[in-house]
Amino acid sequence: MSVVVALLGSVALVVVAALVVLTSAGSRRRGAGWSATLASGLLFPLAWVVWYVRDERPLAHYRGR
Repeated sequence: MSVVVALLGSVALVVVAALVVLTSAGSRRRGAGWSATLASGLLFPLAWVVWYVRDERPLAHYRGR
């Protein structure tokens, strides 16, 4: 049982680490400085929300724009 928990924990850690690295790379590619890149990597869910709001106009496709 503890082996399964350790394995699942390891997989979860690898997935989260990959999301941090990929979000940091995306932030850097968008032109952010190093401090903003680090912050967006560590706070990746918040960074995704900010990017969505900036890049998309939510519900704009429903209004015919």
